[in-house]
Amino acid sequence: MLLDEIKVSDIQIKKDVKDWKEAIRQASCPLVESKKITKTYVDEMINVVEEKGPYIVITKHIALAHARPEYGVLEKGLSFTTLNQPVPFGSQQFDPVKLIITLAATDSESHLDVLSELADVLSDEEIAEKLFEANDEHEFLEILKSA
Repeated sequence: MLLDEIKVSDIQIKKDVKDWKEAIRQASCPLVESKKITKTYVDEMINVVEEKGPYIVITKHIALAHARPEYGVLEKGLSFTTLNQPVPFGSQQFDPVKLIITLAATDSESHLDVLSELADVLSDEEIAEKLFEANDEHEFLEILKSA
């Protein structure tokens, strides 16, 4: 289970960003720094939203940033970033976004398991709210793992 592999270094809390593009760039930092994705992958995640719209906003206040693996996934990974001020992505149903999950899947199948795990956790609004409100990375990780 990929969620079991999440470390404090995969989490960023209360980041300040000016718009959704900067939010994706900021949310990608842990995966770029750990060499799980390339900067090309980050650019492609933004391109996908520009071309296809805000379909990555998967539920209320949560975006799942991702692109196809061939654009620069070096190793599977997941990172979590909460925003100090929520940002609109253009989703009438689920904006503004408070939490961005960045997904690096090495193939088009492996991410399905991760999505299933995330759906279980994030479908509980009480848990999601606790994640949004976490004051530091350790608290966020504790909430995530206890879910």
